[in-house]
Amino acid sequence: MLQFYNPIEPNRPNPVVLIKEIRMEVVFGTPSQNCIGSGICMVMSRLPSIQPLRCPHAAAWISYANGQLRFRFSKSEVEREDVVRRFDSPWFLVRESFQISRYTARRLGMASPWISPGVFPIIETDKDWMLTFPLLTKCREIAA
Repeated sequence: MLQFYNPIEPNRPNPVVLIKEIRMEVVFGTPSQNCIGSGICMVMSRLPSIQPLRCPHAAAWISYANGQLRFRFSKSEVEREDVVRRFDSPWFLVRESFQISRYTARRLGMASPWISPGVFPIIETDKDWMLTFPLLTKCREIAA
């Protein structure tokens, strides 16, 4: 079942917290469909150097705070048209849960490396597109 998530209330003051960002490569698509379709197929520290990746992908700055994982895509670095089209809508659809590496999850201080499926708002600024995902914490949610 897909759920809609709203961004943090813009008028509510947030405490000042230093958030570590890690630059990662994000491959778009659905994992069970060989990265075709919507969502996030995989997150890697870098692209394979031996063979160029044909799937839609882009670099993102990833951070974790308040139980949510944030992906920040810099507009100046997103060059592929198939990636830019993914940010034309105000919503980003994730059909299946996806996992980031356990190493990356530990570096960010995440409780779980799994991200929930759902429909998430795309926050657009002059320089970036941002996606915020809640973590998937229950084992049975992964199987659903």
